[in-house]
Amino acid sequence: MNRQGANRASPSGGRAWLWRDLAQERTQFLAGCAMTVLRSGVLLLTPWPLKFLFDSVLLQHPLPHRLAGLLPDPIHARTALLDALVLAMIGLGVVEALLVYGGNRVLLNAGNRVVMRVRADLFAHLQRMDLGFHRRTQGGELMTRIGADVRQLQDLIAAIGIDVVPHTLSILGMAAVMMWVNWRFALFAVAVAPVLFFVARYYAARLRRSLRDVRHQEGTLWSAVQEVFGALHVVQAFAREAYEDRRFAKLADAGLAANEEANEAQAQFGPAIGLVLAVATGTVAWYGARSVMEGTLTLGELLVFMAYVNRMATPARQLAKTGRVFGRSIVAIERIGECRAERSAIVERPDAVLPDHCEGRVELRHVGFGYVPGETVLHDVSLTLEPGTMVALVGETGSGKSTIAGLVARFHDPDSGCVVLDGRDLRTLRLDFVRRNVATVHQDPVLFRASIWENIAYGHPGAGRAEALEAARQVGVASVFDRLPQGFDTVVGERGGTLSGGQRQCVAIARAMLAGAPVVLLDEPSSSLDPTTEHGVMAALRQLARGRSALVIAHRLETVVEADLILVLERGRIIERGTHEELVARRGAYGRLWRGLLPAAATAPMAGMVLS
Repeated sequence: MNRQGANRASPSGGRAWLWRDLAQERTQFLAGCAMTVLRSGVLLLTPWPLKFLFDSVLLQHPLPHRLAGLLPDPIHARTALLDALVLAMIGLGVVEALLVYGGNRVLLNAGNRVVMRVRADLFAHLQRMDLGFHRRTQGGELMTRIGADVRQLQDLIAAIGIDVVPHTLSILGMAAVMMWVNWRFALFAVAVAPVLFFVARYYAARLRRSLRDVRHQEGTLWSAVQEVFGALHVVQAFAREAYEDRRFAKLADAGLAANEEANEAQAQFGPAIGLVLAVATGTVAWYGARSVMEGTLTLGELLVFMAYVNRMATPARQLAKTGRVFGRSIVAIERIGECRAERSAIVERPDAVLPDHCEGRVELRHVGFGYVPGETVLHDVSLTLEPGTMVALVGETGSGKSTIAGLVARFHDPDSGCVVLDGRDLRTLRLDFVRRNVATVHQDPVLFRASIWENIAYGHPGAGRAEALEAARQVGVASVFDRLPQGFDTVVGERGGTLSGGQRQCVAIARAMLAGAPVVLLDEPSSSLDPTTEHGVMAALRQLARGRSALVIAHRLETVVEADLILVLERGRIIERGTHEELVARRGAYGRLWRGLLPAAATAPMAGMVLS
């Protein structure tokens, strides 16, 4: 099975996810669109008071019959007509301002809710992706998509609702009015539209390509930053700050070059639109002035036409200004869609079973597994883990110990054979059931930025401070935290950075104890503990194993002497199995490792020997 490609689904779903999220705010969008339609109507009326001011007030042309009874007579009440037209202009301005405010507020709030919903859905989706996906995907790239890319959606919604929709409606309305007033002049005025369309399409495509590269470079840069900050102790320990400075500068230069290409397209976009509009405006002005001189068009009508042409040019100018927003947003939607199209290699079946309880009997039956095609990690591995027993896995680095633990927790699915819990294949069980009943303590545990007791309580939903303290006491590590200034209320730094390795391990062990899972996976839980604490932890683990199934990945042979069964792995195969005494007596691989440990054990019984 190709695990590098197994998670990618065809993005045939397109942007259906976005339409679904937008549909949930349909009421607010409809309200915003209603105000936008009204605003467009106001924009259509705005030039007309100016027309009558010129034609009827200044030139004293008679009013149209339909307005004669509504407005003062331009001959006998010229000043009153002027006052009425000015008030109408102010009133239209006030109404437009109110509609702009209301529409913008409704659309922006709705856009915010859509963005938060998209972000929450994407976060939930990425959380549930299998570990293989996260191993091959840069963390900074995912952060860019869930952060900056999702934020671009808000800019897109705002640009469409506030600029594109009202201007588009205004263009259609103005074109209709111009056709009604003078269809020949109207055709002449709108002839520039196809030219604007092709210019805008060319630069929009060019800008989108550039911005896609910008987003990729940004994701690579932030992945490098995240990697360095996550391993800062290594960087400083080897005095590699200058090297990382150069690496950052190189990646930043690549991002700068991509941004400069996008800026070049953006810089050309505006002048190209402006040039087309300048030619169009001058041509319309010339043709309109000739028509006024010939008497086929009034001066007021020319002003209305020029106002409409200017307003028709506004969306084109706005498109040039917001071309970067549209380009970034389209690229962002594509990138979000790519993430959402990914499918986890660990799939829960629709008919997955949710048992009432779990006894904790685990079996691996002729399991074969490989992370990538052609590279098998496990070969025909079979083992049984009974409740109340401890099974230890020993072997060199890369022998497959952690892979077996990952299969039991169903972080991976076997390529051949099966992993069984209480007689059922893990693939037939609900995934949350498996994870709730298999607790894992990693060799390098990760903690959250919270108090120590909250980190312990993370292992059991609904657990409080008292339950967390009791779990620590049961596992024998409470004294480790009692010595801290704030005790169990001590706030842990990011990823547990403010605690020692041993303290982090104690938190993880107490967390597993509180989880109460019948199956416990222990990746050498005592490797970072001092001798005194280690003795208490191992006693607690033996107590924990009673009635539970404990699978221990052993790097130090002393920790597995009392295991009920020891499995020796070599290159993904179990080459020996038995108790400590049986394996030592056989004088095989395990016996050689144990005899090599004896001189060190004689002088420092608890020092241990690191195998991997």
